[in-house]
Amino acid sequence: MCELFAMSASRPTIVEYTLDRFAREGGERHRNRDGWGIVFAEDRDAHIFREATPAADSALARMVVEREIPCRHLIAHVRRASKGEPHLANTHPFTRVHAGRMHHFAHNGTLHGIDDLAPGLRAECVGDTDSELAFLLLLRALQDVPHGAEETTLRFDIFRRFAAQMAVLGDANFLFFDGETLFAHAHKRIFETETGVSHPMPPGLCIRDFAQGSEEGPWRGHGLRIDDLPARIVLLASVPLSLHGWKPLPEASALALRDGHIVSSSLS
Repeated sequence: MCELFAMSASRPTIVEYTLDRFAREGGERHRNRDGWGIVFAEDRDAHIFREATPAADSALARMVVEREIPCRHLIAHVRRASKGEPHLANTHPFTRVHAGRMHHFAHNGTLHGIDDLAPGLRAECVGDTDSELAFLLLLRALQDVPHGAEETTLRFDIFRRFAAQMAVLGDANFLFFDGETLFAHAHKRIFETETGVSHPMPPGLCIRDFAQGSEEGPWRGHGLRIDDLPARIVLLASVPLSLHGWKPLPEASALALRDGHIVSSSLS
């Protein structure tokens, strides 16, 4: 069981982590004890922090909390290993360079039998997770499609069809940033219960869309703080991070976001 978080904003925005929620998701409260990672995207490049240890025990995680890195797009992941050992090579988000841009990918779920769909690609993986292999499959599907606003519809359609294909194999909650656009797919996930964990069920992701001018001043969530809200900002998370404004995404929802705007959306 993993936790996902993402942001798309209309201008560079500082998201402050207090380690309240994020570190507890990393081992202090839940079973997510196998690593964490955060990507602060900056145009074609990114600040990337990853560790194969609980965020609750990490000096690096505390440094990330204290450091203010403004960005328009952010992806964070806390890992509980279901496939692959708890090593750095298996820690999300995964990153590859393609067409002069850093691409980043994070996944919550397990994809059974994915190796059968990707003969030869396993040798290109750094680690041994199903998630990294799914990332390489997606990049292969996108390799001949250029970037640019005019190509977003085509890239979104390829991402949507990829997510639908992966959903046949298991739980397919994805965050993918291609250096321009943040893509998300919500499917099903495991939830903690008083007696253990549930069977996979929706929602796989929840959304908080701040309408222009709808809120002013600092915004606080569980473990998150945004002092200066931009005109447009959308947050995605595995679970709601505050009491108000969050909506569950329907099963098989796919979204494309750029600079705080949802530019494409559909059901897979």
